[in-house]
Amino acid sequence: MPPVAPVERRADLDWLRVLAFGLLIFYHAGMAWSGWSWHVTSPDSLDGLREAMRFLNRWRMPLIFMVSGAAIVLALGDRTPGAFVRDRLKRLLLPLAFGMVVIVPPQVYLERLSRGQFGGSFLEWLPHAFEGVYPGGNLSWHHLWFLAYVLVFTLVLLPIFLWARTARGNSAVAQAGAVAARYGLQWLMVLPLAASTLWLAPVSWNINGLVGDWNGLVSYGALLLYGAFLFGSPDLLRALERQRFVSLLVGIAAYAFLYLGYFEGTVRAVIEPPARPLFALVSGINVMAWLFAIVGFAHRHLTRRPAFLAQATEAVYPFYLIHQTVTVIAVWALLGAGASPLPGFVAAVFATFAGTGLIYAGLVRPWRWVRPLFGMKPAGPVARRSLLRRAAGL
Repeated sequence: MPPVAPVERRADLDWLRVLAFGLLIFYHAGMAWSGWSWHVTSPDSLDGLREAMRFLNRWRMPLIFMVSGAAIVLALGDRTPGAFVRDRLKRLLLPLAFGMVVIVPPQVYLERLSRGQFGGSFLEWLPHAFEGVYPGGNLSWHHLWFLAYVLVFTLVLLPIFLWARTARGNSAVAQAGAVAARYGLQWLMVLPLAASTLWLAPVSWNINGLVGDWNGLVSYGALLLYGAFLFGSPDLLRALERQRFVSLLVGIAAYAFLYLGYFEGTVRAVIEPPARPLFALVSGINVMAWLFAIVGFAHRHLTRRPAFLAQATEAVYPFYLIHQTVTVIAVWALLGAGASPLPGFVAAVFATFAGTGLIYAGLVRPWRWVRPLFGMKPAGPVARRSLLRRAAGL
């Protein structure tokens, strides 16, 4: 077995990962007051909050998938395919299974309570936690759907990633990036996204459910490959840095067009069939423009690695796994206490960060046997003793 090359950390990539997943806490905390249906929903809504979330909706998950594509290449390194697949199963499938059994059920329980579908305690509901598949039943992966998608993409696209790390593949990626940077051909990335929105979105069902989510599979899979390509091409990254303000202006114009032409009230988008081709094209432009701008600004400004970043990078995966359950519990308590929308949203954000942080610091990070359940590597003996002392306040 060849030795595994050390993974070269990228400050910009780590910053983007932390910031992108951090946005999820604000986004999920806001869902209860957005006017859209969620697991626990307030009868009152905040129009300004919903519009901010509508804007984020157009690029937040594409950013996460793009960053994940770049991270896959770095994690692959020089590992053999078998070693890499085993590592991905430990890092993705194990936390997904654990999350569906332990982390998600409290969310489903509170949803059933809020909708009058169950009236007993959590312990009374627990025997029903795995009866049927959500939404009709109770078994669900809820916010953990992302793990299932990344796992499938990793396995299906592994031959491409393996080819890209060969001398020929590496050279081809570098040459393609140089040509794209010289002639602005990165904008062709819009076309697969637009085609998917045009042809696959109308026939997709079971959104975020993997099976039947044809548009999600194609568009998110493409974005995963885009991330691997962009962060594997220094020439293209430098071009995105130079053109970051242009990309930003294109993104603003594209989103303004979508907002004025297709968004209406609490409805996410109103699209008549004749308008679908234009909507699909502008949607693709909007997504890629914001991603190009974000990557360009990150490559320009997020180049340093403070001590906080290393800690946040380690914590971001467990935070992602835990946070939504904390959010749903916090929102349930706040609505029960009669919290008004704006203070309720602020309190939900604070409670989610604080509650998730306490769980991570006390119940996840210090414990060797718990860490793999949250996608973390086991800590060595010295590090583990230090973590335990910190958890105990010593």
